[in-house]
Amino acid sequence: MSLSSRVPSAVDSAGFVPELWSKKALDAVHSNLVCVPLVDHRWESELKYGDTMNVGILNTVNASEVVVGTAGSALNHASGAKLQIVIDQWYQAPVVIDEMTMLQAQISLVNKASREAGYAISKQMDTSVNALFSTLGSSTVLGADGTAVDDDLLISLMETLDENDVPRDNRALIGDPSMWADIMKIDKFVRSDYGSNKGSETGKIGSIYGCPAYISNNLTAATTGAYGALLHRDAIAIIAQQKINIRKVDEPLKHQSTILADALWGVKEMRDTFGKAFYTRKK
Repeated sequence: MSLSSRVPSAVDSAGFVPELWSKKALDAVHSNLVCVPLVDHRWESELKYGDTMNVGILNTVNASEVVVGTAGSALNHASGAKLQIVIDQWYQAPVVIDEMTMLQAQISLVNKASREAGYAISKQMDTSVNALFSTLGSSTVLGADGTAVDDDLLISLMETLDENDVPRDNRALIGDPSMWADIMKIDKFVRSDYGSNKGSETGKIGSIYGCPAYISNNLTAATTGAYGALLHRDAIAIIAQQKINIRKVDEPLKHQSTILADALWGVKEMRDTFGKAFYTRKK
């Protein structure tokens, strides 16, 4: 028997059978955000004011053979060059809630709005970091757009960083869900003797060749896939001059409040050879 044939059906339309709203609400869907914690933050504490952090660059010193009776050539360890991290990323995420709604809502809309506004800023910070992936390694990208990530590609990524004298520690492999699906077909990744595949960090899926692997569905899109990367922490730097600040701004004359989240930061590719981008299979 269908609901429309209930007797008497009029009690429903007359309002005797109420519709109820749950005190729980479905939160908005969030992406895994993994990129910001995996890059360099060391200069954040030094930028108390100003809009630019200048970072000096030291030369590589090479040894020369001793020739008795001849003074060795002096080596200049400081090149005079510099990298500049410019604080030019300023984003906000305001959410307006009127006083009547705040009073009558059965859930805490202020808490929900604060969470969503903070996440919006976190996502933008994450995006500003992974937007630099495709510029690593002289802006060359390994693999083919839309093609599965395989063992040969992973080995090539590791080999590229090894050839550039990039330390093995503090490396991270960052891809999207299609990368995870592809590497789950690689026996080396799923075998326990290649390292634990359990991780507590958000987005961490395990490790391969001693390198922790992460997935994010917030990577910068290519044409068919997205840009993943194998990178050392020193490849990219971020300075959050003002970390995510969430506040409730009351506007009594408008009978509303604005939940406002904002942050101020800058990002910079610091060591071009300390990372290499690759294509994933799909966005």
